[in-house]
Amino acid sequence: MAVFSEESLTLRRELAYACRILAANGQNDTVYGHVTYREAGAKTFWMKPSALGLDEITPETLIRVDLDGNVVEGDLPRHVEFPIHAEIFRARPTITSVVHTHPLYSIAFAATGQPLHAVSHEGAQFTPPDVPRFTRTSDLITTRELGEAVASTIGDSIACYLVNHGIVVAGETIDKAVISAINLERASQVQLLASASGQSFSWTLDEHIAGKREKIFGESRFFRNVWNYHCRRIGPL
Repeated sequence: MAVFSEESLTLRRELAYACRILAANGQNDTVYGHVTYREAGAKTFWMKPSALGLDEITPETLIRVDLDGNVVEGDLPRHVEFPIHAEIFRARPTITSVVHTHPLYSIAFAATGQPLHAVSHEGAQFTPPDVPRFTRTSDLITTRELGEAVASTIGDSIACYLVNHGIVVAGETIDKAVISAINLERASQVQLLASASGQSFSWTLDEHIAGKREKIFGESRFFRNVWNYHCRRIGPL
């Protein structure tokens, strides 16, 4: 049984909630998909282990991994795709949380090649410019080279689609990363539904996006308020 430091409890509890929230919002894929959390600039990060589903995570089941993939705390195996997280953390010191999941609508939408439009409020968080798409491979991201390529694709953006694979979302806070992942899936779903109607459909014009984005997503309390709502639904961990 792993013994963890008391100082890490807050990070571990927040990460456990992140996993549960994603699972409760359509992003669970048996034991696949992973979320990480660290203090800004840290050379290690807490991670969901590969042996459990997002919906099974508790603070005690998490593992701590260094940027080279070595497990430095915890007993469970790490995911082979740790380079997604490690290379984004190397490239962007202010990022504290990275989400990689396989949400149904985001995968389907990215495969169409359509640019994402602000058909819904959620779309306005991401576009314009369009959400970057990683197309180098649809295989697992298991090497530093591929992790660097994903980090390069997402650049300074919030998110990117891994085409025929899933999504990657990066946040300066864990609540922003998680809620943004949920928002990207909903934006993808709404546009797919509009497209499937066979009718022409509208979206918020680019010249109106900045104001809308600022009103809805411009304050950090938006993400924390929505996060707290989801935590209340999950209950104590």
